[in-house]
Amino acid sequence: MKRRNIFLPLLSVLMVSVRASGQLAQSLASDDGSPTRSTSENLSIKRYVTASDRAYEVGALDGTFPKIGWHVKGHMNGIWAPPVKLLDSYRFLIDGHPFPSASKFTSGAGYVEFEYPEINSLRITRTVFAPDGIPAVLVGLNLRNTSNQTLSFRLQLEATSDLIAAYPWSRTTPTSDQVRQPDRVSFEPICCGILFSAPDRPFYALLRSLSLVSNGRDSADFVLTLLPDSAPQSNQAVGQLAWQVTVTAGSELKLWFTAAGSHTGRAQAYLASSAALRQPDQLLRRKVESRVALLSNNRADIPNLTLQAAFDWAKLNLAEMRRVVTDAQILDTENGTLFGEVYPPILATCSLLSGFVAGYPDYPWYFGTDGAYTVFALVSAGQFQTAKDHLRLLREVSRTVNGSTGKVLHEIVTDGSVYYGTKQQPGDINETAEFATAVATLWRWSGDHEVLEENYQFVVDGLHYLTGALDVNNDGWPEGDGMIEESGMGAKKLDVAVYTIRALNDLAEMAASKKDQPIQKWATDKARVLLSRFEQDWWMPERGLYADSLALNQKVPTNPLAALGAAPITKLEQAYWTVATPMETDCASSEHANTAFRKLESSIFTGTNGFYQAGAGGGPTGKGDLEASALPTAVMAVAEANYGRVDESMDYVMDIARQLDLEQPGALPEQMPSPEYALFPFRPFLKRTMVMQAWSSYGVLYPVVHCFLGIDPHVDQRRLVVLPQLPGSLAYLSIQDLRIGDGMVAVAARRSDKLYLTEVTLPAGYRLEIGHTLPVNASIGSITLNGKAIGYEVRSTHRGSEVVAQGITGGSTASTYRLVIRTR
Repeated sequence: MKRRNIFLPLLSVLMVSVRASGQLAQSLASDDGSPTRSTSENLSIKRYVTASDRAYEVGALDGTFPKIGWHVKGHMNGIWAPPVKLLDSYRFLIDGHPFPSASKFTSGAGYVEFEYPEINSLRITRTVFAPDGIPAVLVGLNLRNTSNQTLSFRLQLEATSDLIAAYPWSRTTPTSDQVRQPDRVSFEPICCGILFSAPDRPFYALLRSLSLVSNGRDSADFVLTLLPDSAPQSNQAVGQLAWQVTVTAGSELKLWFTAAGSHTGRAQAYLASSAALRQPDQLLRRKVESRVALLSNNRADIPNLTLQAAFDWAKLNLAEMRRVVTDAQILDTENGTLFGEVYPPILATCSLLSGFVAGYPDYPWYFGTDGAYTVFALVSAGQFQTAKDHLRLLREVSRTVNGSTGKVLHEIVTDGSVYYGTKQQPGDINETAEFATAVATLWRWSGDHEVLEENYQFVVDGLHYLTGALDVNNDGWPEGDGMIEESGMGAKKLDVAVYTIRALNDLAEMAASKKDQPIQKWATDKARVLLSRFEQDWWMPERGLYADSLALNQKVPTNPLAALGAAPITKLEQAYWTVATPMETDCASSEHANTAFRKLESSIFTGTNGFYQAGAGGGPTGKGDLEASALPTAVMAVAEANYGRVDESMDYVMDIARQLDLEQPGALPEQMPSPEYALFPFRPFLKRTMVMQAWSSYGVLYPVVHCFLGIDPHVDQRRLVVLPQLPGSLAYLSIQDLRIGDGMVAVAARRSDKLYLTEVTLPAGYRLEIGHTLPVNASIGSITLNGKAIGYEVRSTHRGSEVVAQGITGGSTASTYRLVIRTR
């Protein structure tokens, strides 16, 4: 291999030299108490991600960058500054020898760390993080000399570029490879860095290090750049930077490097790299502090260490999903079939897209349905702004593509490419209903008037479209694809039906707040009619389950590929996980819900680690799909709790919580070990599901906050409902600094054999409904509020007997209320 060598012996890079005081992640944890989770097992077959709102890195826990992912097959690894990938890999060498594989991996609050085996008395730690607001990843090396002699060696940083866009993919027309041009590489003497560039697009990746003066004791002097003429794969480029390093006995040298990039120009890549290297230690400190601040809000105290850890790290996972991109061109790819000369015109250019992604490594862009489920987790975590931004993104891009219909798009890539969900396509129509619920949920919890005002007309349009244009059969149930993207289902889907009922009720509440009586009446009446017909139209007594779809006996343009039946309406049951959605939405009768639960909790649908995607004997082929996934399991957790089955709900919550360290320590994955998704050996990197998934947090955060603690805010009405119902395995449960509107709330619940305690501290001006949910057969002995007897009412609900104290109006100052219920 030919190399172009560029020598610059007089240029030096500062690196900060300090007396050895432990490794970087340890010092961070000891300084600020931020959480870490580590592993030394099977590092080479596990993936990780560390991310900011502008960039992220994906690799293996042993510090390498194998081929990962399937959207762009084998290219979802490396460093990304969405919507462009920067580097496929990088590695460090000492005197020409690559670092060995890492022996320990640690996830921190906003960063990851690798510890390497000692090399010739040199203890090495690599810390990686992406600073918020900058399209760059920072890599820090700690080189600690454990000997009593000065060490001198050459340190090399070798990087391989991979300047590809987030779209197209490997299975689109054309593919990513077909539009790819060879990367270029050049040395940038002004910054002692390497610049990778694409020949046909303004894609740039700049690799460089800090350029300061050594303190005179330990040093790292830049000596050369190597630009090999060939790369490991075609279309990639390779560059190498080298320093002569001296570390005195007992000292520790810290070096910072950055890979920064842009999809709009060279100058932007330079600006990003300069911003990243200006004060990298401070950026890391800020990153950790910002993550720790998220933990300080909505602080739960859970007497179950596994669930406590999952609750805390779920909040950190949500922060890793934040994504901001600039200069996105909105295009309709028509399900990945159009590109090049036949590509449709640019529909709009968005200067900013801000929201959250679905998961890593293969879903690092925006989704409608993932957004809807994840909003439940975000409000439980107090991360209102992220939810608000995402809903705005979905609305604005959906309006651009789908016009006045109000239909919500399914998938929006970070470059602005719309993959699926246009009004010309049959799915995924559940997202239009779920969007309405997400808006209502965020509005109730945050009290943000803008959330209602910005989204109200879009929700109205969407629900009219869903219940009108998409109901060609005119029976009230919309036609089109829902959450299940499989053949063999009828045109009308169960999840679409129940999400539509829930959405109509949500719209009615929002309309009432706006005093829009015509819409309030329309939505209320429509929901009432559908709910009154739901059991008759969907329940299958012979199966003890609801039909997961209804087949028509003729094709409809709203879902032309749907399965047909012989009768005008044929109920189909293929054992999909969506059969739990009637209970998740509280649409099922108690009798039918309890009947269904008995089957859903059986081995047909539920394994040792969660709820299957399709039960045994179900699915399109009748073979089932026995992969336990976080979303179906989350849906079951909420469904069980809605019907007072909190012990069973807790089982499903724990199925998700136990997976916290399945692959990356501290990351809730998309799927769990199950008969068709084995733990070891893991599936190959090219076929594996997400190492970290946004909606997995739904099954941890929301059940704890809403289902078990019974917190149900209505900030617009200045009303807070708190009706706990604790699982038997939790004798107590509490949360502090829970964000409700602009204020903070504290809630604690405790239960024993015959005592139920609820304590609430809330801001001034709220009307409080405080109580506890008791078993249906419980006999009340006494009820006191702050030590005094108080009147109460008992409401019979699907959850059980909700005992609510009467006459609490809230004070002019923050107040604490302690309700004690004793049973006989």
